[in-house]
Amino acid sequence: MDKDTPTSSGQIYSLGEQERAELEKKAEAGDAEAAFRLVQYHTFTQNNEAQRERWLLVAARLGHRTAQHNLAVDLSRDGKDLAGAAHWAAEARKGGDPGAERLLVEIEAARAAMLTPEAQAELAAKAQAGDAGAAFRLSRYFNYVLQDRGAERRWRKLAAEGGQPAAQYELAVDLYRNGKDLAQAAHWAAEARRNGDADAARLLREIEALQSPALTPDQEAALVAKAEAGDAEAAFRLSKYYHFVHQDGRVRGRRWLVRAAEGGQATAQYDLATVLQLDGNALAEAARWAAEARKNGDADAGRLLQRIEALRSGAPGQPGR
Repeated sequence: MDKDTPTSSGQIYSLGEQERAELEKKAEAGDAEAAFRLVQYHTFTQNNEAQRERWLLVAARLGHRTAQHNLAVDLSRDGKDLAGAAHWAAEARKGGDPGAERLLVEIEAARAAMLTPEAQAELAAKAQAGDAGAAFRLSRYFNYVLQDRGAERRWRKLAAEGGQPAAQYELAVDLYRNGKDLAQAAHWAAEARRNGDADAARLLREIEALQSPALTPDQEAALVAKAEAGDAEAAFRLSKYYHFVHQDGRVRGRRWLVRAAEGGQATAQYDLATVLQLDGNALAEAARWAAEARKNGDADAGRLLQRIEALRSGAPGQPGR
């Protein structure tokens, strides 16, 4: 390798003193690209957060769509300024940023779940005293605002144990998705069904149907060949096999689930939408796959889509969802 070739981001975005001064002059005169180049310099070379924030705001105000997107991400982190984040995500979308629509959906979901410190403390006190609804509301906050899955799971488990049906359903889905404790997944799905959750019966049937024998190597190879050739049913069967037999749901199981959904398999599309909804930061994609599942005849997909859209809009009248 040529010793003069940059080998790190810090070197790639480095500026000499004169270059930096010229860029600052251009940025102050209204050059958005110059302002964003200064953002890169202060991010990767100088690691100067104050200067990075300064020039990022300048670039965003000058209409640089990547700067607007990045500023929206910064402001949404930990619920710092969700109104400002939504503004800049909307500006980036107006400017044609390809990821802005999804970002805006995520920010709006976070705004719907937002809590003040006082409200959070009040809900925590209620939840600790046995209020399952308060515990579930906290799980929403930690999922969609702070994206703290550990805390989200703790509050959701408390809500499920307190009899909150939506929490029980989501706990069952989480256990089912992880592929490690189908007995517990079935238990919570049954509890959710008993407490009136409309989707729990389907989930319970699916979990119970997974007590199928492992594939032989020849059967696995045959399914892979079919799936690679475009057979969505084979891809869906592989997704279940890798997820629940190999407990490899995050890698091969997820890959085959996506392949099956892309091939038009309605149940795979429903399952993928459910997984994405629980991820907390992919509601736009979740809605897209729920809509596809509904279009392809899945009987429960319309209700799933309604639930996802309620999360996206923060609709108040959704009991526990």
